[in-house]
Amino acid sequence: MDSDPDQTAADAAAREDAREAFLLMMSNWYNEYTRANPNAQPPPPPPIPQPTLVAPQVVEVVRRERPPVDKIGKQGAEEFWASKDDDPERAKFWLENTIRVFDELSCTPEECLKCAVSLLRDSAYRWWNTLVSVVPTERVSWQFFQEEFRKKYISQRFIDHKRKEFLELKQGHRSVTDYEREFVRLSKYTQKCVSTEVVICKTFEDRAIICKRFKDELNEDIRLYVGVLELKEFVVLVDRACKAEELAKEKRRAENESHDSRKRQLNMDFATRSVTSGRFSNRSKGKQFSRSKGQTASVASVGNVRSSRPEYPQCGRRYSGEC
Repeated sequence: MDSDPDQTAADAAAREDAREAFLLMMSNWYNEYTRANPNAQPPPPPPIPQPTLVAPQVVEVVRRERPPVDKIGKQGAEEFWASKDDDPERAKFWLENTIRVFDELSCTPEECLKCAVSLLRDSAYRWWNTLVSVVPTERVSWQFFQEEFRKKYISQRFIDHKRKEFLELKQGHRSVTDYEREFVRLSKYTQKCVSTEVVICKTFEDRAIICKRFKDELNEDIRLYVGVLELKEFVVLVDRACKAEELAKEKRRAENESHDSRKRQLNMDFATRSVTSGRFSNRSKGKQFSRSKGQTASVASVGNVRSSRPEYPQCGRRYSGEC
């Protein structure tokens, strides 16, 4: 239902008249009050309304800095020069080292891509320019760079070779620490685990498999110590293996000392017997010499007796009495 404009105006005028009448009444009352009470304090003036300060809305402007190309060299990033006879191991090391530098500088994926491209030289840079010229721009990213770099410079044959090395790896003459370091390095070429400083597998089952493989290729004396523990955490397994290695060393050291002690005792006994037998042999030789000397003397005396007998020319013999 629409309101009547004349009625609305009349109501507004009536409200205004009532307001003025009220103010007039209050003014008259106050005048009467001041005349009757001349010492009364006048009422304080009404407060002056203070303007409300509205804080300006601050818009934080984030200024994007240039990619830290000049900083990555100081952190250890190196240029990459490609050649026909490039070692895939060198390319792999370059990529891993570059990723490490970017992580230390907290680079965004966009900055990682720009900085990585800035490190490419010669044919490697030409390869990248040719690649991005035929690939949609929305596909070009830091992840895309890593995948294509591996395809180009880290061959599948190289990866298969390293995977074979991992499958054939045994502790052998290495210490547990060296064996663990080589195990982690080669494990990066397997499909079931990804490694940083330690082996980090995707599932609990994968961790158990990796631990079992590491344990099975330990040397027997160490494997006997850790085999009964059934450990499923790689870091804990390595720690226990290192302690088992120390125990095995102590055991071998004690066995060697015991063996050396027995050997020294045997040598001393042999030397004592040799001296004793030597003395006995000398005494026997002395008796034999005396006996042979006596026999020689007897023979000589007999010869002397014979020589004292006269020789008869008729028979040519020597004897006492008449021929």
